[in-house]
Amino acid sequence: MVQNKSVNRLFLTVIVVYIGVSLGFSFLTSVFPVLQDLPIYASLLLSQALIFVPCFVYCKWQKIKIREFIPYRKINFVTVILVIICTYLMYPLIIVLNAISMLFSTSGTANVMELMQGQNFILSTLFMAIMPACVEEFMFRGVLFGTYRRSKMLPAILLSAFLFGCMHLNLNQFMYAFALGVYLAFLVEATGSIFSSMLAHFTLNFTSVVLSFLLPYLYEMVGLSPEAAGQQVELGGLASNMGGSELMMFAMGIMMWAMVAIGTTAAAFGLYVAISKINGRWAYVKGMFRKGTKERLITVPLIIGILIAFAFMGLSIYLEHMS
Repeated sequence: MVQNKSVNRLFLTVIVVYIGVSLGFSFLTSVFPVLQDLPIYASLLLSQALIFVPCFVYCKWQKIKIREFIPYRKINFVTVILVIICTYLMYPLIIVLNAISMLFSTSGTANVMELMQGQNFILSTLFMAIMPACVEEFMFRGVLFGTYRRSKMLPAILLSAFLFGCMHLNLNQFMYAFALGVYLAFLVEATGSIFSSMLAHFTLNFTSVVLSFLLPYLYEMVGLSPEAAGQQVELGGLASNMGGSELMMFAMGIMMWAMVAIGTTAAAFGLYVAISKINGRWAYVKGMFRKGTKERLITVPLIIGILIAFAFMGLSIYLEHMS
C-alpha cells in the first residue's frame, strides 16, 4: 500500500498547489493590473508546470526509473493511423457528455473557447495540444495509472480516469475527461506504450485548436460577429437560460448525437481490438483483469484531494449561477 499511499499524496499535493497558485495568481492580477497583459501562453505554461514539476520531483524522490516504470515503447505507423481514427470515433461520445454537462455549467467550455480565440495557431498547438498531451499523460497514464495498475487493472483504469476528470476542476469538462481517461488507459494497455495515449490526447486537443481557429471565418460566413456568438453560451448552465421548447430541442439534439455515439463507440471498440492484435497484445488485454492484489487504492489523502476538487467545482458553479 506504500506506493498507492505515496502517489495519492502526490495527487493531493498537485490539487492543493494548482488551486492555491491559480487563486494567488488571480489575486495578484487584481492587485497589479499589468499582469493582465501577460500572454495567455504564460498562464498555460504555468498550469502545466504545476502538474509536471511535482510529478517529476515525486519520481526522483521515489527513485523511479521513468523509462522502466512508464512504457515508452515505440509504436509503428499503422498503430499511429489507427489510434487517430479510433480517437475520432470516440468524438461523438465526448460531444454527448459535454452537452449533458453544459446543461448545468458552461464555465469549462466557455473559458477554453475564450482562451483560444484570436491566438497564434502555432503557439496554440504547442501550448494547448502538444504540452498538455505530454504532461497530463505523464501524470495520469504514467505516474498514477502506472502505480495503480500494479494492484488491480480495472480499478486502476477507472480511478486514474476519475482523477483526470477531477484535475480539470470544472463540471463541464469532468464528465468527458473521465470517459476520455478510461479510453486513454485502455490504449496504453493495447499498445504497451504511453505514446499512444499522448497521440490520442494530442489529436483531440489539436482538433479543438483547429476548430477554434476556423470559428471566426465560420462566423463571418453566416454574418455573425464573434462577440455575438460568444453571447450564445451563457453562464449558469444552459438549462437555466433556456425556455421549455429550447430545452426540449437541445435534449433531442443530445439524443440524436447519443445514437451516433453508440455506433461510433462500437466501431472504436472494433478498431481497439485491431490495435491490440497488431501490437501482439490482444491475448494480454483479454486476461489483464484476472490478475491483481488486494492492495487498497483509495486512501485518506486521495479522498481529501477529491473533496477539494469537487468543492472547487461546486464553488465555481455557485459563482457562475450568481453572476
